[in-house]
Amino acid sequence: MIPSFQNTESCFHTKPPTLFLPGWAFDGRILRLLKPGPSWIYPENMLDPEMVEQDLLHLLVSKGIKKIRLVGWSMGAMLGMNFAARHSHLIDSLILVSLRSSWPGPEIDAIRAEFSRDPAAFLRGFYRKCFLGDRDAYTHFRDTLEPLYLAEIEKNIEQLQHGLDFLAAFRVPSPLPNTPTMLIHGKQDLIAPVTEMPPLPGAGIEIIDNAGHAPFLHEACSLQHEFKKQEILAKFSRAANSYDNYAKVQAEVARRLAAKLPEAHKKPQIKTILEVGCGTGNFTSMLAAGYPAAKIVALDFSPEMIAIARNKTSTPNIEFICAEGEFFLQNGLEKSFDLVVSNGSLQWFSNINKALDNISRILTPGGSMFCSIFGPESLKELGEGLHAIQTLKESLAAQTFPGLDELRKALHEIFLQSAVEEACIEKEYRSAHDLLLHIKKTGTAGWKHKTRHPLTSSRVNLLDEWFTKKYGSCKVTYQVFFLEGKNS
Repeated sequence: MIPSFQNTESCFHTKPPTLFLPGWAFDGRILRLLKPGPSWIYPENMLDPEMVEQDLLHLLVSKGIKKIRLVGWSMGAMLGMNFAARHSHLIDSLILVSLRSSWPGPEIDAIRAEFSRDPAAFLRGFYRKCFLGDRDAYTHFRDTLEPLYLAEIEKNIEQLQHGLDFLAAFRVPSPLPNTPTMLIHGKQDLIAPVTEMPPLPGAGIEIIDNAGHAPFLHEACSLQHEFKKQEILAKFSRAANSYDNYAKVQAEVARRLAAKLPEAHKKPQIKTILEVGCGTGNFTSMLAAGYPAAKIVALDFSPEMIAIARNKTSTPNIEFICAEGEFFLQNGLEKSFDLVVSNGSLQWFSNINKALDNISRILTPGGSMFCSIFGPESLKELGEGLHAIQTLKESLAAQTFPGLDELRKALHEIFLQSAVEEACIEKEYRSAHDLLLHIKKTGTAGWKHKTRHPLTSSRVNLLDEWFTKKYGSCKVTYQVFFLEGKNS
């Protein structure tokens, strides 16, 4: 039995899996404050520093894991560094959140004294300091996890005391030159001040201005993009079997994009093609028909989508790869392509500029890129309607997509030749329920948003009435940009 890491079976599908080590007086349940939450392995009880190394090794061996990505927070970052220093061959990468170089002896002594006098009172004050700058997260924590932690003080007293011993003795080990490392810190951190973050040569650094000791909870943290992408993946995977029956707009955009591609007989030099975000393979089939002599690499992050695409398009010149697009473009390529295409996928990327730059990098001399991308005005009528009936506190996911000016600027800076064409596609649905069903069945809802009221049947009826009154029926607009880039 592995006491620190339990009920983690659903987390082992990511490669490499990510393991989270929480800070002192917390456990992995802190991740439940995140919506969406990450698909990480985490301990469901407080860590005992004396047992962490043994528990981690037992976990990796028992699950047959060769390498892990390790995310450590506060004391967990210290434990993660120590583990990586001793077992570097097991570490794919390190993300160290709120890492402090060391804890001064007098400070630890003061903590011990206060904690001994009244553990519950001390922890309440400590938790308040940890959540400085994020009142909503603290309120959620105080109402959910804090009562559990305080009720378990007696059970965890030994781990907590061992934790203080560890903090008092910790010294930053020698850096790992071959291990990709990122430091994430909140500028308003009172527990581990940003000025006491250790210098780690070669490590990336991310300082979040308005975040405190738990910067991974802040929306500006880069990890938030990862959490959102995991939820997007889950929705696309659930929608794989229904996608083709409902993705009518995406199919129309695919046809328009295919019409813009150079004809094969006019561009015989197109011998290799990369498709980013192939989904169920509809656009892949168009590529195979248009370029029968070309080698096509089609990738998507959903294994369910890839499985359908393989069954649909079985020609030998197509290689399907299950991979996340941004990561693949950044890290997974050792070859170049004559043509890079993507239909309705890049708007989900966390950094469109970096993605376009990586596409430019992998193009052969004279190669070109053709992509379609949905814009921020997509489904604007739905956004208006939801706001009118006070269903959503925040904007739709589409409203975070890159706009025309941003795309033009990025293309101009990255490619020698570029162009952007805008198109608006109007679509009418039988009802608001039908529109929402299409979004669900295509997996294009994005990540979860904080809501004032759940979208119940009665509220969907209100939305339907709003559409009828405002537009005469349930009509929405999809804003689409067609991007072209060439390096010569």
